[in-house]
Amino acid sequence: MKKTIALINTVLLSFLFSVDTYTVIQDSSRLEWIGSKVTGSHDGVIDFKSGTVMIKDKKLQSAELVVDMKSITCLDIKKKSSNEYFVDHLKSDDFFGVKKFPEAKIKFLSTEIDKETGETMLNCELTIKEITNKVKFPVTITFDKNLATAEGTMIVDRTKYGIKYKSKTIFPNIGDRFIYDDFTLTFKIVSEFKK
Repeated sequence: MKKTIALINTVLLSFLFSVDTYTVIQDSSRLEWIGSKVTGSHDGVIDFKSGTVMIKDKKLQSAELVVDMKSITCLDIKKKSSNEYFVDHLKSDDFFGVKKFPEAKIKFLSTEIDKETGETMLNCELTIKEITNKVKFPVTITFDKNLATAEGTMIVDRTKYGIKYKSKTIFPNIGDRFIYDDFTLTFKIVSEFKK
């Protein structure tokens, strides 16, 4: 029922305001993560599950993307057993708790031009473990025929989403065994408009 209402709303918006609806191409889109600690960093990829982008006159109006947290991988650890152990830990309640929270969401709200840098800034809501916070970061949006591509990098404070494991902010006496609160999400989102 909720999906039907959402679809009706999307169609009505498109009709009333001449907004074109683009659908995210999962195989062409990419979400990369980097997490760091004192002794180094780890990186990997998470898949987009679905996404809809609303564009009017080549300007982003809004977008809603769903991220499949169960798909999280690590690329830098080459030993299979160590890699699996690390990824399982990321999926555990210490981090993203994917059994209870299998999806994360990114909702793009609006864009604005930074007066100092001239960059296009994206205002959005990021939901992880059903906790939502607003974030703002630079984004580049390009168009090629029926495709729209958005690329950018956001810095995320994991403690705002209840991920407290080895955070020096939460556990100030942890010494040098801490993991930095901020992690990086770099994305390339390719979406397609079909008439």
